[in-house]
Amino acid sequence: MEKIGIEDFGRMFGCNPREVSKRFCDYLGTIDSSFHYAAPFEFEEYVLMVVKLIQSARIERSSEENYSAWENGWSQHIAEISSGNISLDTLRPRYFRPSKFLRYNKRLIISNNSDIEYQLFTAARYLLFDKYLAKRENIYEIGCGSCQNLFLLSEMFPQSNLCGLDWTLASTELARHLHDHLNRPISAKRFNMLAPSPEIKLEPNSAIVTTHALEQIGASHEQLISFLLKAKPAIVVHCEPIIEFYDETNLLDYLAFVYSKKRTYLDGFQTALQKLHDEGVIEILESRRPELGGVIHEASLIVWKPIT
Repeated sequence: MEKIGIEDFGRMFGCNPREVSKRFCDYLGTIDSSFHYAAPFEFEEYVLMVVKLIQSARIERSSEENYSAWENGWSQHIAEISSGNISLDTLRPRYFRPSKFLRYNKRLIISNNSDIEYQLFTAARYLLFDKYLAKRENIYEIGCGSCQNLFLLSEMFPQSNLCGLDWTLASTELARHLHDHLNRPISAKRFNMLAPSPEIKLEPNSAIVTTHALEQIGASHEQLISFLLKAKPAIVVHCEPIIEFYDETNLLDYLAFVYSKKRTYLDGFQTALQKLHDEGVIEILESRRPELGGVIHEASLIVWKPIT
């Protein structure tokens, strides 16, 4: 069995392993990250599962169906935390489902820890939030969903003002519960990524973060990018599935590519940002594919800022 450790995270995210935070190291130390690379019969089982999923009609949803699904999903968290039972676990998005499979280094790995995807993603958030969001006075999360990141950020940076932006009523209600029950500087506003309201104003020199939030907008990201440019944040951090980074000569990547296309997930976003970088409109500070999970497709990292 092999293990994903601090040195691996340093390689994946371009960090010096000797300079990562204690809280990241402490959390990573609680994870069973042992795995083995898939044997042929395990790889065949995985491929068959993904192909059947791609061919399933249930993965195709309209914008209205997406909204309803997220509204219902986040509403379940309201019932769970209304008694004050607030933690990373009670705010965990339900799209993290137990699985023995994980994508890693463009290969398929198998783990006895069925929560390895979620736990490694949480470790990555500790690392990335410390690297890019520490000491930011105002942090906005676009697509805050279950508000788990707002809760995590409020523990990591208690002096920061945190605001979630999401298209669902349930998310704004969740943020209100976090504010009221925890007495932390957490708020939220309704926000449509497909047509951001000009009435939404951000504090100057703010940080903006998105994690697993943009996939639903498909190729319709022009207005969101325009909003971000006008908001002039000090930094924007995206941890999102970037279809341009997939290698279509690799079977795992090709399956992820086809799956993303079938679901009309985020498409052309990195290309649009790179064009703005080449034109001198923005500066891309980081653009990398860590090659770390999920089960069917995976998130990459893009960090940028407008050039004023």
